[in-house]
Amino acid sequence: MKHSMRARTGRMLWVGVAVATTTLLAGCSTSDPATGSGGDEGGGEGDFTVAMVTPESTGEFYGAMYCGAQDAADEQGVTLNIQGTPGTSVEEEMQVLQSVLATDPDGMLLTVWDNTAFNQTMSSFTGAGKPLVMPDSFLSDDAYTQSIRTDSYQSSYDAAVQAVEDFGVASGTALVVTDAPGNAIQTARAEGFRDAIQEETGLEVLEFQYVGGDSAEASQVVSSSLAANPDLSLVFSTNIGAGTGAANGIRTASGDDIVHIGYDTSSSQVEELRGGDYDALVAQSPYTMGFDAMTLISRILTGEVEAESITEKTEFSPWALVTADNVDSDEMASYLYTADCG
Repeated sequence: MKHSMRARTGRMLWVGVAVATTTLLAGCSTSDPATGSGGDEGGGEGDFTVAMVTPESTGEFYGAMYCGAQDAADEQGVTLNIQGTPGTSVEEEMQVLQSVLATDPDGMLLTVWDNTAFNQTMSSFTGAGKPLVMPDSFLSDDAYTQSIRTDSYQSSYDAAVQAVEDFGVASGTALVVTDAPGNAIQTARAEGFRDAIQEETGLEVLEFQYVGGDSAEASQVVSSSLAANPDLSLVFSTNIGAGTGAANGIRTASGDDIVHIGYDTSSSQVEELRGGDYDALVAQSPYTMGFDAMTLISRILTGEVEAESITEKTEFSPWALVTADNVDSDEMASYLYTADCG
């Protein structure tokens, strides 16, 4: 792909206000998600214990989130125990979550990919008045203290407008490959991108293609979509697996004129961006999400903040549009994911 940007080369696109100002990877020490063991700093006096459960525990996005959460735990003097699942299925995360709930933590940081499946499981915990803060996630029943995440809809909407303008996509069709409808955050990404294309451009948007995070399926979907729509000019992938597959499908079909916009900036995606498999990536702030979520829950537990005083259910963290032109800039350094907390 490797398209050059018009007029405003290297321009950054920003949305959202951070809950707290942080510096990425400020020498944090995480718990081991596989064992739940504490970090090197020990997490403080141990008067309060917070459990953290996420999917994709081996991924760089959640690794960066762990770094932020552990830094905040050390700063606040609260013990943090991290547990995660390698995959994203409800079943495997539910098993881990139930075992963590059995340890009776004082508070919890929870990230889920299905926003309805965990409502009942968490009801006893939140019903007991314990704080539940959700970085990069939320529950459909609103039974949580606060969600700290990217504005998925608006970031995707604005990224679509910027990409069409900067990469000169003037005609053709657009394709969105995404996760199943049960994932409300990725659905918001898909809908934001679609709405921007429909409202701000003359392009036609094809029906969403639901591939989960399956790169092989995404590759096949993009190849077949291109065969059926030779005028395909823009592809948006809402997660890492879908993006890897979409890039492969475009490459296999020799779709050099197709602009590919992805979501997230794992190290593999950044290298693919440099190599031309992506034209731009929507980057989130997982370290900030983890740090701010842990800071908030610690302040609630220590009585510095009353949970009842938190009236905003959602706080949006910063994001940026990363391109080959700005990926190595100082401004983008904090938006490139890494699980290395050193």
